[in-house]
Amino acid sequence: MANTETTIAAVTNPTENTTPIDIEVTIKNLERNNFVVHYFNTKDEARQYLTNRIKGKRVALGDSRSLQEIDLYDSLAEHNDVTDIQHPLEGETFRQTALRTMGRDVFLTSVNALAQTGEVVNIDGTGNRVAGSLFGSEEVFFVLGINKITPDLASAIYRARNVAAPQNVIKNKKLSRTPCAVKQDKCYDCASPDRICNALTIYYKKMRNMTTMEVIIVNESLGF
Repeated sequence: MANTETTIAAVTNPTENTTPIDIEVTIKNLERNNFVVHYFNTKDEARQYLTNRIKGKRVALGDSRSLQEIDLYDSLAEHNDVTDIQHPLEGETFRQTALRTMGRDVFLTSVNALAQTGEVVNIDGTGNRVAGSLFGSEEVFFVLGINKITPDLASAIYRARNVAAPQNVIKNKKLSRTPCAVKQDKCYDCASPDRICNALTIYYKKMRNMTTMEVIIVNESLGF
């Protein structure tokens, strides 16, 4: 394993290796880590699979631009009881909505990066998104586009911190005072109260308490 200080460094870019990503290798490595993997050419195919796969369940969606781009909320809501952080009940606070996403039968979110070596990486500021993906649900689905796949774990962590996190801050104008949003280039490991990269989660293997953790890869660019 790489030295921790090198692995999580915000300023060192290990992504300069231009070797093309091998999807077959990525899938084999994920399966070796006990993830179930499905690969689709389009987001419409992925949405159809998930709509057919998940029925009659209590479902929660983590905050995800990728899920919004696939339009999963409306599709899943036809046959499931769906809770989504983007669709709070009237008068509900963010915390109240987030708490309703905990402990559902199924939890869906995206990832900030996926290493070809088989590890999944997410960063969270509040914690509800990674919390819902780690414990409480019987099934977890990670949905992502090929733009989020990197050669190895170090480059996946770099992408999560220096590509995904700044873009997520920029999309939320309330948090636009952080250095990464102002300069729009990289993580500055700031101490801003608006910082969204407060927890870094690496999924090395499927969590033991889950019936399944599925990785849904779409051959399109999705999210940040």
